[in-house]
Amino acid sequence: MKVLPFTLALIALCVAVSGQSPSAGLKNVYIGQDGLAHVVDETGKDIAVPRESYQVDVTSPQLAPNHRTAGWIIEQDNCCTSYPIAIGVALYQNGKKRVLGDGLMVYDWCFVAEGAQVALSTGTVHGMTSRHLLLYDTGSGRQLHEWNGDPDAKPPAWGGCLKE
Repeated sequence: MKVLPFTLALIALCVAVSGQSPSAGLKNVYIGQDGLAHVVDETGKDIAVPRESYQVDVTSPQLAPNHRTAGWIIEQDNCCTSYPIAIGVALYQNGKKRVLGDGLMVYDWCFVAEGAQVALSTGTVHGMTSRHLLLYDTGSGRQLHEWNGDPDAKPPAWGGCLKE
C-alpha cells in the first residue's frame, strides 16, 4: 500500500513539471495593438506569438472549433505590388507555431474536421485561372491533399469552406 501514495505523488510531480498539457485548450486568438497574433489559453494567459523574420502584418485570426489550435495569415512585402501579400498560414498548437503554405499567395483558409485539419486556397498574385486547394494536418503540418480545378468546378468536400 506504500506504493500507491508514492505513485500518486510521482504523477502529480510529472503534471506540475510538464506545465501546459498537450491537450490544453485555447479561449481566443486576436491581433494585438502591437501587430502580433495573440492567443489566450484556457487559464486566461495572453501569449504574443513572435513574428517571422519576413512578416510585415498578420490578418484573419481564427480559433479552431475544438479550441486546440489557433491560426492567422502572415503577410510579407512583395517585390511586384504596392501592398503586402498573404504568403502563409501560421498555426499555434500546444505552445508551438508552424507556418503552412506552398509559396504562393493565400487567398483564403479555414479549419476542417473540427480543427484537426486546415484548408488553404493559394495561387498567383494576379492572373490565376484555376483554383489550387491544399489540405494539411494541423498536428504534424503534413500536406494531406492537393486539388487543382476550374474556378467553376465543385471543390472537394474539405475545400467547401473556402470562399476563393
